[in-house]
Amino acid sequence: MQKKIINRKEVYTLSLIECEKLFKAGTKAIQNTYPEKGVGFSVALLTKSGNIYTGASYGSDTATLTMHSEASALAHAANHGETEIIAITGPNCHICKQLIWESSLRSGIDTLVILKEKGKIKQIPISELMPYPWPDEKGNK
Repeated sequence: MQKKIINRKEVYTLSLIECEKLFKAGTKAIQNTYPEKGVGFSVALLTKSGNIYTGASYGSDTATLTMHSEASALAHAANHGETEIIAITGPNCHICKQLIWESSLRSGIDTLVILKEKGKIKQIPISELMPYPWPDEKGNK
């Protein structure tokens, strides 16, 4: 894991091995989806301290109450006192991108979204996926 400071934010780059480790943890977490195991979505995230936390979707009969796997993983990390998120697996829906953006804004770390596209791994800072965020980087709403 390598760190740079860009625009007063920490930006990390992960090794291929670190990315694969995240994908493996996220894939394993799909067995924790609810109400049907293995049906839904799961992710893994990496904290600044080097810990990996996973999240699985938690479905509701009234879809509006369904918890997305990203929210589950972020809450899992926060429940362990970890809010500095370096990377999270994707792809992520726009609601979850907003949640990742807000976490990034609070921590000062431009969280990486780690994707696989046609067998290749991409590491994209959340700031690039949120060109017109709310709130903006100055906190303007």
